[in-house]
Amino acid sequence: MTDGPFAETREQTAGYFLVETRDLQDAVSIAARIPGARIGTVEVRLVREIEGLPEV
Repeated sequence: MTDGPFAETREQTAGYFLVETRDLQDAVSIAARIPGARIGTVEVRLVREIEGLPEV
């Protein structure tokens, strides 16, 4: 059983950055400048806003 169609990295996750970009290429460009990208892995994922949900 797995959590999803992505690499098992929950033991290695140190944090996350949430950025708003125009497109995937901009997101990849920003991800490449994260210091950990030079020695490790940076994963880029799409996040979608769902309208109509209550504010937290």
